[in-house]
Amino acid sequence: MSAPFVLGGIVVPLHAGVPDVTFGDAGGYTDYTLSEGEQVRARHFKKHLITITGSGWMATGLDALDWDAKHVLLCPKPKRVATTSTVVSITTDVRPDVPVFCHALVGRSWVQTPVAMDGREATITPVSGASQYSLGWYPMFTVLCKPPEDANAGGGVSWQINARES
Repeated sequence: MSAPFVLGGIVVPLHAGVPDVTFGDAGGYTDYTLSEGEQVRARHFKKHLITITGSGWMATGLDALDWDAKHVLLCPKPKRVATTSTVVSITTDVRPDVPVFCHALVGRSWVQTPVAMDGREATITPVSGASQYSLGWYPMFTVLCKPPEDANAGGGVSWQINARES
């Protein structure tokens, strides 16, 4: 299963290259050391950093976007959660155009099983004999980002977009 890369309502064509996506943490926490040396983390917020790169025959086509505005990013890379529970909270919103999917590990085989969503809570249909479930979804973020950095070399275009969940 695959999904197109969409930013601000503009579908980036596959001729711009297959997008390579990296998720990171935007910080939002401070680590403290207590008097006896124990470390404690105080979390203020949790947001994602998303870096998307590609290399293809044409540019992304995103030049018309207002780069000072927030945009909806429909991510082309899925996220996954491994669990033994049939009720799971996921960490991002889900793309509206691609269904959430789930596989159950039965013995050494993964079998697909239905999943129902209510906001960010997934309810997995139990599978007899399953020892684990792997829930996958394509995330949707509201982001601020900079215009793509791109370079032309050898007749191709390489590009990179750095986005931060807002």
